[in-house]
Amino acid sequence: MLRPSRQKEGGGGGNEQKPRFAEGFRIVFTTPTALILTLSFSGLIFVLTGYLTWMPTYLYERFDMDLAAAGFHSMFYTHLFAFVGILIAGRISDRIAAKHPASRMAMQGIGLLAAVPFIVMMGHSSTLWIIYLGFAGFGFARAFFDANTYTVLYDVVPERYHSSASGVMIMTGFAIGALAPVILGAVKEAAGLSSGITMLAGVWLVCGVLMLAGSKRFYMKNYNRINNV
Repeated sequence: MLRPSRQKEGGGGGNEQKPRFAEGFRIVFTTPTALILTLSFSGLIFVLTGYLTWMPTYLYERFDMDLAAAGFHSMFYTHLFAFVGILIAGRISDRIAAKHPASRMAMQGIGLLAAVPFIVMMGHSSTLWIIYLGFAGFGFARAFFDANTYTVLYDVVPERYHSSASGVMIMTGFAIGALAPVILGAVKEAAGLSSGITMLAGVWLVCGVLMLAGSKRFYMKNYNRINNV
């Protein structure tokens, strides 16, 4: 037996017009939780893009690796542990969020904050195995953000705007993230690539604090409005 679908704010019958392009921006930028998520997602992509662009160069220049080895080591550990992390993060998040929905956003913030010392480790250690540990911790911790991104967005945005809001978040994130290679390149010329990598830790520190604050102040208000609680 099929259960009747739950009516949500912004939902309605099949005769409703499709959301206009500008409505996606309006719903994201006027919903505090969605706005904070979009800004933090932009910070996530900024750091990941900077990491993916410059970390092979960092290993190549600092440790005299050949390019193949630098490319492998800079990607393998972080993606392996991100794979493990996202399986664990998804299961934990679903279990906890069943009772406390705002915990999803809090976990995202905690994940970003947990990654900060690993990013600093990557930028400042002169020992390769410690840097590899930094790669692994970085990948594992960021999985707690990845596992909850779309669930958090859809929890606070009316169903009819899910695709539009996702598009706005993704577009904003990658537009900002695209600046990372240029900015890190400028920092490299001015102060060295180690300083540029450390700067990435500051970005996630700010985003992590912002996510924790948003989970406490705005999440349940936006969640309850959408779910008619």
